[in-house]
Amino acid sequence: MITSRRRTILVAAAAAVTAALALTSCSQSNGSKGAAAGSDDIQLKWALASAPRALDMYGDFSSNANIVDSLVYESLVKLDNLKLEPSLATKWEATTPTTYVYTLRDDATFSDGKPVTADDVAFSFNRHIADGSTSASVSHLKTLKEAKVTGEHEVTIELTQPDATWIYDPLFAPIVEKSVVEKAGAQYGAPGTTVVGSGPYTVASFDASSGIKLERNEKYWGEKPDVASVSFSYIADPSALSLALRSGDVDGYFGIALSKVSQFKNVSGVTIEQGDGLATSSLMFDVESKPFDDIHVRKAIASAWDAESFTKNVLGGYAKPANAIASPGFWTNLADADEVSKIYDSIPTIDFDMKTAKAELAKSSVPDGFTTSISYPDARPELGQALQVLAENLKKIGITLNVKEIPYQQWVSLISGSHENLTIQIAQWNPDYPDPSDLILSQYPSSHAVPNQYNLSNYKNPAVDTMIDQELASTDPEERKTLMTSILQTVAKDVPNVNLYWPSTLMAIRAPYEYSGYNGMYSSEQWTYNITKK
Repeated sequence: MITSRRRTILVAAAAAVTAALALTSCSQSNGSKGAAAGSDDIQLKWALASAPRALDMYGDFSSNANIVDSLVYESLVKLDNLKLEPSLATKWEATTPTTYVYTLRDDATFSDGKPVTADDVAFSFNRHIADGSTSASVSHLKTLKEAKVTGEHEVTIELTQPDATWIYDPLFAPIVEKSVVEKAGAQYGAPGTTVVGSGPYTVASFDASSGIKLERNEKYWGEKPDVASVSFSYIADPSALSLALRSGDVDGYFGIALSKVSQFKNVSGVTIEQGDGLATSSLMFDVESKPFDDIHVRKAIASAWDAESFTKNVLGGYAKPANAIASPGFWTNLADADEVSKIYDSIPTIDFDMKTAKAELAKSSVPDGFTTSISYPDARPELGQALQVLAENLKKIGITLNVKEIPYQQWVSLISGSHENLTIQIAQWNPDYPDPSDLILSQYPSSHAVPNQYNLSNYKNPAVDTMIDQELASTDPEERKTLMTSILQTVAKDVPNVNLYWPSTLMAIRAPYEYSGYNGMYSSEQWTYNITKK
């Protein structure tokens, strides 16, 4: 049975791991990418789009909160340039397909000096699934049954069912100090309250209006970062952010929208860093709605999409043509670059060819063409640009595509509501964890063709469902690679969607600072270690 997970919408939004039965990893110290020893301490000024509701993933799972939380808290595991590595756990082992045993560090402390205990770790997981839980990240812990203390430095996780992607899920349950959280209750993590973590920084201040100040945690068990403090300010308007970067009031900002990059490219002293976003912009056909139930109609539209021209001329090279829902970067923990290249070469691709588009439409149930409408959210104008380009090409073969911009919340209601007569939709999807199963599970199971899930194509292929179930239950990385490759190949032949492009993620950073290894999961990494001084 396929377990549902929340899919983070970028869209429009406002917003080789060895999973073998015995996975053991050597403990590594943090901060290996810091500046050279003896460099001046960095007093960093960073911008957030808005104030977090809370500095606690239980209370706020937004990107703005996670950017701060990733420096204050730690999880059992961590991401470093998309690679899954040990953190508070020195090693872990899957003793059965539903049981994971984690061995904990014996030298980690919280910022108040108290040791990180197995009891704190078990509590940090169980609070998300307790009766009455209002956890904002609980949807990423859907297969968690219970966390138990099984030794002085050992915690055992029991799952409700086999789940190959569980290895990433501890990222969504950062370790908190049990006594502090229980004392604060529902107010824990709110502005003005005491926040305690085991990460490289402590919260010196948190105000919903004036900003957040982090200072280096002198009790931190790992290597100390060269960034001594981070002051966060809240700047929502791109023009104001550009001015703040120009003046030096802000040193950097994550996640610049592709449609706004021109406001930052020519700011003196500011560098635009481009990273693998792991996101996918996709056109979804409701295969239960006419005429999109006809594969020839779907192939005609796919053949009319000129991805090369659009990514180069409209998006300025800040995106790549896509031939699958999961971009190559998702395979970082499963396959090397050569293997990934072979996988994507094996996926059937429909190339841009207007003659083929016309011929496919001629074979369809609507050979003379038809008229349809599609909406895109105002938060992502580049999706509207893509639709306008596609509409111009479709007009040449007799298909009229009426494109309409709507408010983001209206768009969310549209795709989250009834899955009847969805016709054709567009979205951009954000990664939750660096594994191809992430977007495959979101888009293609028959069980997700329901309200509040994101199989917007109403795509139902029993063979694909079986392969997804097998992949999720597998503990063999090679078997998972084979199954997920077969899923992507099968889906490509059925054409339930057109994957338009893989957008890059962009950030701005001001001299004299540089950022290495930028990627779409920056808010899940201890990102200050990536900053050095020129």
